[in-house]
Amino acid sequence: MPTEIPHLEAARRLLAGLDPACVWRPVYSPDGTLLASGHGPGPDELENYVGNLDVAGKSVVDLGCNLGYFAFMASRRGATRVLGCDVDPAVIRVARELARLHGLDNVEFSACDFLCEPPDAPPCEMAMLIDFIGRGVITKGRLQSVATAAVAWASDELFFTLRPAYQLDDLPASPAALDRLYPGHVRDGHFHLADALAEQLGPHWSPQRLTGSGRVKTALLFTRIG
Repeated sequence: MPTEIPHLEAARRLLAGLDPACVWRPVYSPDGTLLASGHGPGPDELENYVGNLDVAGKSVVDLGCNLGYFAFMASRRGATRVLGCDVDPAVIRVARELARLHGLDNVEFSACDFLCEPPDAPPCEMAMLIDFIGRGVITKGRLQSVATAAVAWASDELFFTLRPAYQLDDLPASPAALDRLYPGHVRDGHFHLADALAEQLGPHWSPQRLTGSGRVKTALLFTRIG
């Protein structure tokens, strides 16, 4: 459509000025043209990331949204309102232009450190934290901060993709250091991340595995009880 052309040109210009390391996922135009290749898997695999996650009729916040790939996916799956949050203002500028390019009027973006800043409006019903918890969060002892932020930003459901367990030699921290940070979750030669996250969230959140099994990348949905 002619009205897409200014937004397409603006998106191309902003993407060209962005550090390629900041592009985590492939970026496409509405007609399927690849605008940036990113560093992660393509759309078929990314669709499988979220499995049968039901966002229809819900307000959703995508924490650590990067350029908005999963925020846009939530909108297309029927979310009523989507907010994407990322700490990098340059990334957020591109995400906003991509939302305009795709005509997704119910998707907004905010540049903020959501681990430190509470939402400035009532929380959304669901928070998504996709691939946000990895080695850095674990070894810096920030899992509790992530769990606290997720609960602050969402009222009913929390969705994570993560590796449920790491071999100890796959983490840049000693087993003793990990055990001090997460007592009881270092055992059998592994750090059990999913169990540690469930403990940090507390007994009012019930987990359900949507995709994955064993120690491969897994999608977990936590639902508030009561």
